[in-house]
Amino acid sequence: MLLYKTSLIFEKINTRKLFPGRYYIFAILCVFSCTKPVENQSVVTLKAEPEVNIYAEFSKLMDAQIIENMNIHRCPGMAVLILKDNQVIFEKEYGTKSVHSNEPIDRESIFRLGSVSKGFAGILSAILINKNMIHLDDPLFMYIPELTLKAKTQDKILRVKHILTHSSGLTEHAFSNLVDENQSMETIINNLNHITPRDSTDKSYAYQNATFGLIERVIERVTGMTYAEALDFYLFSPLEMCKISCSYQAICQAENVCAGHKYGSSKTGFKQISFSPHYYNVVSAGGINASLGDMQKWLSAVMGYLPDVIPAKALSIAFHPYISTKNDDKYFNNWPGVQESGYGLGWRLIETHTNHLIYHGGLVNGFRTEIAFDPEKKLGIVLLFNSTCAYSNQAVPLFFQLWEDYSHPCNENYL
Repeated sequence: MLLYKTSLIFEKINTRKLFPGRYYIFAILCVFSCTKPVENQSVVTLKAEPEVNIYAEFSKLMDAQIIENMNIHRCPGMAVLILKDNQVIFEKEYGTKSVHSNEPIDRESIFRLGSVSKGFAGILSAILINKNMIHLDDPLFMYIPELTLKAKTQDKILRVKHILTHSSGLTEHAFSNLVDENQSMETIINNLNHITPRDSTDKSYAYQNATFGLIERVIERVTGMTYAEALDFYLFSPLEMCKISCSYQAICQAENVCAGHKYGSSKTGFKQISFSPHYYNVVSAGGINASLGDMQKWLSAVMGYLPDVIPAKALSIAFHPYISTKNDDKYFNNWPGVQESGYGLGWRLIETHTNHLIYHGGLVNGFRTEIAFDPEKKLGIVLLFNSTCAYSNQAVPLFFQLWEDYSHPCNENYL
């Protein structure tokens, strides 16, 4: 024990240079003269310090940012969850399920996801591609022989990759009106057979819903399941997403469910709207319902933390930028610092000065949803809104900017 204490003193001497060279002997003598025998000394047990939440201050800032913007934009309600290194560092629900109800939103309350559903289709396709059950260059007529729509390419072949990346060459939202009208896929295919692409296939980007839904027929053909069954088999059940569903009946029968809202006027604010069956006819484009608890599992999986369900190779297939979307006139291209944007398989890839974001947003039936993560920072967020409030368009960049400011080396709270 005496030698151990002496060694500690020497360590401090050498590290801090408390004594010049000629005082070393004096320091040693002080150690021996001041140290008492230890045989009769009692053992002192130090209590462990409580674990410090290093994200507590950030959580306060995030909470304040959300409340401020909800008040400005009069958002009825929302649910938010943030993952860092696969740990939940922020989760909170705000407001009520409906403007006509006092029931608060909780982590199991159901929201419609809208086009965030495309990310599920993209990941499921990537899993099947990784299993060599589908190939991106496969002609669509291999799986949908009744589809005669031709590509605007030299070979005139429309391929799997063209529908998943919105590069078919068709005008934006071609026949989305049929999806809104809850028309069947057979009707949608019949209408697609009577048009020709305006732009160059595989080179021009134009966002689609009806055409994107063709991936369901491809997946059904190779798996022998309905699209809903394939979602459940490959994703929902393995990820234990217990509240998730993809039908109009499911959301109508759910007990803990939010209502969608649309803005009325400066006097009335947001008004509740009824559930609509549209987009459940094309689930891959916008027909999934989920809770924040479900979306925590989904965010963790797409961030790469559940490779037994979604292999890393499948993620790399889904998150490759197959086509540029930089010239698309959409809100995400107006986020601060955006340098480039592209589209993978059901996911947007957005490069900013400070982030490499994998992202998608959704809008349907009075709901807005956002999911985004930076794989390098291992940081991700899910935001579920039960309204179309304008805050939803800026919530993702505001969050990442807040994180950037908070984690900057010049900040006293630098992580």
